[in-house]
Amino acid sequence: MSRRPRTLFQRVRDHIGFSVVAIGVLFVVLRLLGVRSTFGGFALSVGITLALNVGLSYWADHRAKNPRPAPRDGEDIRFREAVEDRTAPGRRDEKR
Repeated sequence: MSRRPRTLFQRVRDHIGFSVVAIGVLFVVLRLLGVRSTFGGFALSVGITLALNVGLSYWADHRAKNPRPAPRDGEDIRFREAVEDRTAPGRRDEKR
């Protein structure tokens, strides 16, 4: 049984707390270091962070529903050596 898809409002509500706290801490640390900030800069930073988090949430859900197909033998470089070992057992010793 799959979950019902979340709406944009639900995703924003889920991420707004993190965005405000994370940017708030960043602005406090910057203030302690002597960097001046404005409320407009704070609001813009929260908006950007919120948009990125919501976008990543949509992307993660899309990837969960549509995973990439598994690579066939020889298509992924990480498995190239293993494929060569299976096809030509003595070949690895010749490389050295």
